[in-house]
Amino acid sequence: MPSPAPSSDPITKDDWLLFVVNAVGLAWAAVDAALDLGPWSAWACVVLTSALYLAHVRWRGRDVLKSLLVFGIAGGLAELAADWWLVSKTHTLHYAPWGPFLVDSPAYMPLSWAGMLLSMGFLGFAVSQKRGLLVGTLVAAVVSGIYIPVFEALAHGAGWWRYDNCNRLGVVPWYIIVGETLVGALMPLLVSGVVAKGSGVVGWALRGVVAGLWIWAAYFIALSITG
Repeated sequence: MPSPAPSSDPITKDDWLLFVVNAVGLAWAAVDAALDLGPWSAWACVVLTSALYLAHVRWRGRDVLKSLLVFGIAGGLAELAADWWLVSKTHTLHYAPWGPFLVDSPAYMPLSWAGMLLSMGFLGFAVSQKRGLLVGTLVAAVVSGIYIPVFEALAHGAGWWRYDNCNRLGVVPWYIIVGETLVGALMPLLVSGVVAKGSGVVGWALRGVVAGLWIWAAYFIALSITG
């Protein structure tokens, strides 16, 4: 097992392997969409990618990844409010009836969002460390605004969930595209506080809750704009 990277080197090549997990999740959804495996495979996908995220964090032994893991889990739980609003209030999001459910979301969704916030948060941190906060914000916004809608399209094809009663680009709502761009844009600023010295577990979790509630706010803003 390699030793953890020294604190004087904030980013190493091995850290970028974190994004391989995102590629695995995307590939899984693509295979499911092609083979029509059914909604059970969404659970399998999240269990697999969550295990890979945890394995990576443990293998790297990096304080920033540990703090971002707490940040992501708290954000994933807070995001249940956004799902509730989309499912029960706007009636634009419909999950396959394959439980168990937490409020209006399949129970795997907090873990799915935890991994997404962990990886997008790390991306914003990594780019900001090298190029500054402005560039980090732009990169995180663009990547989030492209990657997540692509995953949403594959999830629709796999039968995991679908959207209607809103303006869409193909099967993906415009409010998801705009909203995820807004979500990504806030990641570097939030993560700058997560990785700051003296932040602590409570601070990491509170910033994660802000991230989860910002997902709701971003969708509200985007749906108001796009219809």
